[in-house]
Amino acid sequence: MNRKPIRFGLYGCNPYRTGALMDASLELYPDNVDVVACLDINREVADVMAEKYEAKACYEEEVFLAHDMDVVLISLPPYLHPDAFVATCKAGKDVYLEKPVCIDQAGRKKVLEVAKSSKSQCYVGLSYRHINPFLKVAEIMKREDAGKLIGMYHHWITKTGPVDHSNWRNKLEQSGGQLVFHCCHLLDFFKWTGGPIVSITATQYTSDKMPYPHEEQELNAAFEFNNGGLAVLNLSQCTHRNVQFGTINMENLSIYYEWGKDTHVKVFKTRSRVPDEVYTWDVFDPNDEGGEARNRRQVKEFLDAYFGDLPMPVGINDAIASFDIAMAVRESYKSGRKVIL
Repeated sequence: MNRKPIRFGLYGCNPYRTGALMDASLELYPDNVDVVACLDINREVADVMAEKYEAKACYEEEVFLAHDMDVVLISLPPYLHPDAFVATCKAGKDVYLEKPVCIDQAGRKKVLEVAKSSKSQCYVGLSYRHINPFLKVAEIMKREDAGKLIGMYHHWITKTGPVDHSNWRNKLEQSGGQLVFHCCHLLDFFKWTGGPIVSITATQYTSDKMPYPHEEQELNAAFEFNNGGLAVLNLSQCTHRNVQFGTINMENLSIYYEWGKDTHVKVFKTRSRVPDEVYTWDVFDPNDEGGEARNRRQVKEFLDAYFGDLPMPVGINDAIASFDIAMAVRESYKSGRKVIL
């Protein structure tokens, strides 16, 4: 394994995401990871991050990309991801790119064109592959005793509240909406565990009084897998709860899972009302494996592949597939017909 130190550049200095990922990287490989430069349009934020990592603060892209760096970690409002990705690849840097990689067809085209023509490696942070209960669910589904997939049924429930319309997260043209910005993780999870999706049928409802400027208030979408089986997503953005839960029916067992205040996975094999296996995590405990351990898992997967000169486990094609599924969902409910992928 090549353990030559990786010199990172931080394109966007969000302490929540960028800081958490770099802290995990430095914890895992303190002698093999270094931060060279930090770029942010907010000079104060760039200065703070640069001081933290003893790096150079930058306020312009050209100055930042001129630094001698191996990998650029891009974490920006999603509508800025395509241009940042293109510039970074053209500068000859490898990329750790946060999701979603694009929010529209123009961005999709930019990302794919440069990905095909550039020699830069790219890892994409689709984190449901690394966070419980989804990680445990995937593990159970792959067990020999599970059998074939019959159906996956997922409920994504979010609560209403005051909306800051100046925040890019609440602007459809900057975030892509809940379906693209957040649900990309889940759409990737469906494809990762169920295999290629061949058709999508969706319906949606949005009230004129909806506080969110996103397209979907209530969304129901059914996904047919090429390998057999079906997945169903219910997205509800106007409730008094914030939780995700679902059931998965396999040929030889059933799984119930929940991610929220009470995070757990239950496996039913021999008894209909009492689970045979129970797994629990405290997502509010930073030391619990169900909490922010996803950052550690993600960067370890990336760094191990990078140090080992291996293909990126999660790449541009995975991210584009998730985006395409989201666009097919919208096409289906707008056209009132099934969409074949």
